[in-house]
Amino acid sequence: MLKNAKHSTRIALIGGLLLFLVFSIVMAINIGAVNINPKIIFSIIANHLTRKTVFEAAWSSAQDSIVWTLRFPKVIVAGCVGAGLSLAGIFMQALTKNPLADPYILGISSGASTGAVISLLMGTLPLIGKLPLSVGAFFGALLTSVLVFVIGGNGGKGSTTRLVLVGMAISSLFSAMTSLIIFITPDSKKVTSAMFWMTGSFAGVAWSDVLPAIVALVIGIAVAVMIRTEMDALLMGEDLAKNYGVNVVMIKIVLIITSTLLTAVMVSMSGIIGFVGLVVPHVARQLMGAAHKKMLPVALLGGASFMIWADVIARVCVAPEELPVGVVTALAGAPFFLMMLRRSRYDFGK
Repeated sequence: MLKNAKHSTRIALIGGLLLFLVFSIVMAINIGAVNINPKIIFSIIANHLTRKTVFEAAWSSAQDSIVWTLRFPKVIVAGCVGAGLSLAGIFMQALTKNPLADPYILGISSGASTGAVISLLMGTLPLIGKLPLSVGAFFGALLTSVLVFVIGGNGGKGSTTRLVLVGMAISSLFSAMTSLIIFITPDSKKVTSAMFWMTGSFAGVAWSDVLPAIVALVIGIAVAVMIRTEMDALLMGEDLAKNYGVNVVMIKIVLIITSTLLTAVMVSMSGIIGFVGLVVPHVARQLMGAAHKKMLPVALLGGASFMIWADVIARVCVAPEELPVGVVTALAGAPFFLMMLRRSRYDFGK
């Protein structure tokens, strides 16, 4: 739609998405069991960020706690997860040269689920049973990625098809392990908690999760900016990329490691949330074209806003209960995915 538009038009779109993201953050903090005036939200955040009384406290301590302790860190992490999964999806699509690839194609989500479920349900185990849920999920995802890379990578020379097939096999193995652990766990409350996390949730997010999410996202963005030209070349085929002087093996290794770490960090905080890394990059590519320089900002901003609103919908649509965020993203993303599959000649930038 905007592939051949003027530079000023693309900048206007990015600026509009940035404003919409700010609006989404404010509304996400505002909407809930207790609605809080946006002016009060801004005042509370300003006072905490500056650690000064910039605005006189015309709000209750309960409102202060809701905004600063509960909702604001959750919104920040949700935005980072949305942007991070979108970026990981872009990496995976460039790696596999497949526009229908997503961040979980190498089975990272299954490993994260196993690690999280072990930390939740197997508390009697030494060491790993005592790990927090997010740490267990991170190590599970990391273990999966190492196994996939060692078995399927062949020292960085293995084909992407081999990596994907190995990822599918290991994903099935870890999924079976997760189901087995849930089956043999007698505590129904813990099982319910594990099942809720596996379908995606930001319910347990705290300020301690904000810094890791931001750091992982910044690292991912920095890598994407540095190798955006190489990713463009990779989409045209490995042989052509080599003719342009691209070190294909090195770029593939960078893509695998970065997307794995990015996905592992995000999944460890949010649980399994599907379709974000598939749908958002596709929409950005349709709007801006296949060139990563143009579509990256749109994908990052769009992914962040999409995830924030998915969390809002999950919180309010069946209030006072809360839906898993993964249910919302699946209901929105699955029909979109099926629509893409019906396009017989679907390809990058088309």
